[in-house]
This record gives sequence, structure tokens and C-alpha cells, in this order.
Amino acid sequence: MPIRDGYSAVFVDWVDSCESVPNSDLSIYELPSPQRIFQAGFLVHDDEDHIVVAGGMKPDLETYDYVIAIPRCAIVAIRYLTIEESEISE
Repeated sequence: MPIRDGYSAVFVDWVDSCESVPNSDLSIYELPSPQRIFQAGFLVHDDEDHIVVAGGMKPDLETYDYVIAIPRCAIVAIRYLTIEESEISE
């Protein structure tokens, strides 16, 4: 899928699994819990069972940076962000 202009900017509140490091011989008091994660970026793919968010993109190279697929069942909320354009003054 080629990079295009106009991706939505999103803020995703989601829950991920968690694994302790090191992960052997854990006591009952050290058991991990799922982690709440806030992910912001460009919504580059939106499918029935998951979304894909990229933290950055390089249109000249047609590549994405810091990409993550998030299962829909793990998503608590998706907020679509409004990007305001402004002039950069030097």
C-alpha cells in the first residue's frame, strides 16, 4: 500500500499483555498485569480486526517508522486528532 497524504492522526488507548523480565521463578506477589498504553500517530491501516498506527512516515522513501498493529479487542478508545496548521516564525 503506497504512502498517501491525508492519514488521520489518532490517539489510541489500549491494553497490552505484559511479561516480567526475567520471567522465571516468579512468586505469587510478582505476577504481571496487562499494561495500559497510549499510542499516538498516523492511522495507516484500518481493518475489521485490527488497526495499524505509524509514529512517522517518510513519503520520499515510501516507508513508515515505529509501526504497531493493535488488535481491536485490545482497544479501549480511539480519538481522532485535529491538526492545526500554523506558520513557523523564526
